[in-house]
Amino acid sequence: MDREDENNEDTEEKLEITEIPHIEVSSSQIVNDTETDIEYSRDKMKSLIDQSCEAINHMMALASDSEHPRAFEVLSTMIKHTSEMSQDLIKLQKTRKDITQEKSGPSSTTTNNSIFVGSTTELQKYLKKNNEDDESIDV
Repeated sequence: MDREDENNEDTEEKLEITEIPHIEVSSSQIVNDTETDIEYSRDKMKSLIDQSCEAINHMMALASDSEHPRAFEVLSTMIKHTSEMSQDLIKLQKTRKDITQEKSGPSSTTTNNSIFVGSTTELQKYLKKNNEDDESIDV
């Protein structure tokens, strides 16, 4: 084993291998990077959709002029891909919401069944105390 350790050390020295530092990344930095990436993706997708719409218009004119079945087939494929890109744009928004939204529990809770654990005298004292604190007038 000594020989193997020496070989590893020699190799590390020759290759100048150093330990990779551990970099801590804050959650706010991750959210900011995610926002930047999503904004970039949105811009690219919108640009591709616009270019695709222009190409569809040109292909529509070409298909009308040539009246060739293959041209109409290509046109329908282009329309399909454009609609899929539009759906992907919507999915990107949902993904953004899922990633950046704070994961929190329900904002309001409903208590359906409340029970008092204690003796009847403790319950009477509790109710009496609440009645004394309450300044409402029963009519």
